Amino acid sequence: MQLKILTWNIQAGIGTQAVHQYASQAYRQVLHTPAKKRTLKQIAHVLKDYDLVALQEVDLGGRRSNFQNQADLLQSYAKFPHTVAQENRVVGRVSRHGNAIFSKHPILETQDLKLPGSRSGRGVLIAKIDLPTPVYFANTHLSLGLADQNLQTGFISENAPIDGILIIAGDMNCGSNSIPMKSLSTERKLNILTEPHDKSYPSWKPRKDFDHILTDEKLGPAKANVVDSFLSDHRPVQTTLNLKS
Repeated sequence: MQLKILTWNIQAGIGTQAVHQYASQAYRQVLHTPAKKRTLKQIAHVLKDYDLVALQEVDLGGRRSNFQNQADLLQSYAKFPHTVAQENRVVGRVSRHGNAIFSKHPILETQDLKLPGSRSGRGVLIAKIDLPTPVYFANTHLSLGLADQNLQTGFISENAPIDGILIIAGDMNCGSNSIPMKSLSTERKLNILTEPHDKSYPSWKPRKDFDHILTDEKLGPAKANVVDSFLSDHRPVQTTLNLKS
């Protein structure tokens, strides 16, 4: 069977499309706007074609999302039967930062793990997906600094389940050839499907390969590619895997 996978940092629906908008639209970081709902509906239109989706920078009910859980909204818009979310950082009443996993297959169990680092507020969310061979789908958003990234990939390597098939997706804030990525790949015997030319950030003129999918070596070789989308400051990354029935 085929499994279509997508990972995407959706920037809480803020929809930055140019560098100057980080300043000119800074109010969108703290306030809700009608444009965010339109952006979320467009994002959901992209998501509906995938079997497993990992989203980062989802607002789970802060003022900037009109106190609505964006994971619930996206699940409704895209009509996913199964979803789970992880809250990692709360900034007063302004924002509730988190990750979310959407699945067209039942989610049997989840792990909400907080990552180590110089500052709190990062996590890895792991869902066990009900497939002929159980798949553990891990969604994470790493910190910016190399030292923290090394700590965090080491933590994921040590704590991710060892039975079944492991797939890791997320915004790693580092390149496919970086030390943290190579270490995670080596320690858990994972193939990095993204390559240095798969640049996803910033979406309007991609220069950095920050968003990645890693898959268990048991699945064999596969490739990922960046999707042309300007609904966030990151572009999404996708792949299609062939699983044994």
